[in-house]
Amino acid sequence: MQTSQTQTARLAMVMRQELRLLLAERSLWIVATLFLLLIGYALYNGVLQTRLRDQAQAAIVASDAQTRASQLALLGSILQGSVKPAPFQNPADPANMGGGYGAQHAILPSGPLAPIALGQTDLFPGQFKVTFQSRIHFIHNNDIENPWHLLSGHFDLAFVIVYLLPLLIFALSYNLLSGERESGTLRLLVSQPLLLRTLVLGKVAVRAAVLLGMAALVPVAVLLLARPEALGAAGATFWWALLVAAYALFWFALVVAVNAFGKSSATNAMVLVIGWVMLVLIVPVLLNLGVTAASPAPSRTELATRTRMVTIEAMNRYQKLLAADYRYMDKPEVLLPKDGKIELSGRQLANFSIQRQTDDEIQPELDRFDAQQARQQQLVARYSAVSPAAVAYEAMTALAGTGGRRHTLFMDQMAQYHRDWKAFFFPRIDGGVAMSEADFARIPKFAWKEEPADLVRKQALQSLLQLILPSLLLLGVAGWRLRRYAVV
Repeated sequence: MQTSQTQTARLAMVMRQELRLLLAERSLWIVATLFLLLIGYALYNGVLQTRLRDQAQAAIVASDAQTRASQLALLGSILQGSVKPAPFQNPADPANMGGGYGAQHAILPSGPLAPIALGQTDLFPGQFKVTFQSRIHFIHNNDIENPWHLLSGHFDLAFVIVYLLPLLIFALSYNLLSGERESGTLRLLVSQPLLLRTLVLGKVAVRAAVLLGMAALVPVAVLLLARPEALGAAGATFWWALLVAAYALFWFALVVAVNAFGKSSATNAMVLVIGWVMLVLIVPVLLNLGVTAASPAPSRTELATRTRMVTIEAMNRYQKLLAADYRYMDKPEVLLPKDGKIELSGRQLANFSIQRQTDDEIQPELDRFDAQQARQQQLVARYSAVSPAAVAYEAMTALAGTGGRRHTLFMDQMAQYHRDWKAFFFPRIDGGVAMSEADFARIPKFAWKEEPADLVRKQALQSLLQLILPSLLLLGVAGWRLRRYAVV
């Protein structure tokens, strides 16, 4: 009991002394300043990109509501006889309303912690304009971002944590023991009633406290001020802080393990950098290559070619309807509803029939495409544990709501909304049933349903275990080597 208390007191003494030494060194201030600048810019960019995305989506929602209100007002004027309907802007025509004229957006809102990890929001569209057209036409019809962003991705806090935090840990810790041994002070230290593991623990604890304070506490404070929505996601914020700590623990464990082998400081630095390159850069690339080989990526070119062929076949089939006379151009009264019915032009019927045939024939291809993507995501999730960087990044994007799983959920909900949309308009178009003012309230509306919080916590817990277990293994190796450490 007395020995344990003595070592605890020695640990506190080591930590105080190590903190004084670090504060007196220029390297700590350089690393801290650089780290804070990186964190600050990453948070600024994350908040900015998220805010721009939120503003764009808010504008889309407002535009949809305004468009629907003006269409309803126009329908009232048409039914009263004060306005003559236009051929392609007739709200009484279900083919117009189900097509581009009455289209509405399905929107994936940003999560409360979105600024900490932008993920692939530059590649995953957050909104789709849904019509009765085949889903293939609007899921790939999106604005293309800056090519440089598509190549390199946005700079965010997850990038700083996953890629740069290990390098900063190396900069402060690569010579934990080797530096003391090379300067001749290690022999003096261990000649005192001080265990070598206590010395290492004290040194690591001080460095971890400094870096984790900046990596976890500073971003949380800034995020709560810049994005009040984060207050409602305290659980996700807590899990994110745990993930950052577990990820840092892995790299500190690697540093201790490397130092425990008793090599020179230069050798330690070289081994650590090689380890970073392997685990952060090379292994994820090899993982992607392996997944691609095991489950080849779906060919968008093949899908687009098949869609084009099906569309051409459908256009040839309905060529006569496409060439129908525009009788309503000089006789707009033909477009007026009569006894709940409305006459659809041949061209509108042809476009509708082409889209329905394309949708029916291309659906098996879309299902195969989705199944291939799902298999790839399953393989990545299964084998990502080989890279702590991949584990941490996937977990952070999941907590931020910018990961692949949440987007897949959005795509599934959007597909269901598309089916509901078609189920509402197809019978009306087939039967020539005119849209009434009461029908407008029954038009399907997209309502995003957030993924269960338990599912997010489960992935976060799994990621924590995948980071902690190899850390414990490294610490076990370090403890074994420290008992055989040559002080001289």
